[in-house]
Amino acid sequence: MRKILLGLLLASPLALAAPPKLISSDELGADWPFTTEEMHLQCLPGNAVVVTDPESGRMYAVNGAANGKARALALEPLATVWRDDPAIKGAKVPVGQVLERGLALCQ
Repeated sequence: MRKILLGLLLASPLALAAPPKLISSDELGADWPFTTEEMHLQCLPGNAVVVTDPESGRMYAVNGAANGKARALALEPLATVWRDDPAIKGAKVPVGQVLERGLALCQ
């Protein structure tokens, strides 16, 4: 019984979330920050912005609010799909545009 209740508590933030929106590298072009061609973008309760790889089903935290829920939601580290910035050695492509779109879904 305890396991069932724990499972429901962990799943509840996903149940309360708005449906995901598909975003792709075609939309953002060179500003696309991920190593995959497309992602599902979603805002979970508490303004937690996440992306999910539609092929693998793995979910990644985009902002601090989502990082705070990473353990409870079994989120993967964003660094595993975050694309290197070809213009700046050692830097990543900024996720600002994705974050803005995700926060807009929170409204």
